[in-house]
Amino acid sequence: MREELPFPDKVLQTLHNLCSTAADLARKGEEVARILQHDQNEIENILDKYKSEGFAESFTDNDGKKRYYLNARGIIKICSLFT
Repeated sequence: MREELPFPDKVLQTLHNLCSTAADLARKGEEVARILQHDQNEIENILDKYKSEGFAESFTDNDGKKRYYLNARGIIKICSLFT
């Protein structure tokens, strides 16, 4: 039986499950936090860490909200968790 993913990997997996794999599909941290029923600041800190590690990208939208999406390395990281 497969072990449960560490929470930070669940955050990245959630972006993948939401098909957030390009800028036009990016999601707000508050959306991910709501889905995972977790604190928004913690989620954004995790996503910012993944960005600094080269697995995600982010930008600020026209409403001033930060949005996140997986880049190619992030997609490969998530897919590798299941092989």
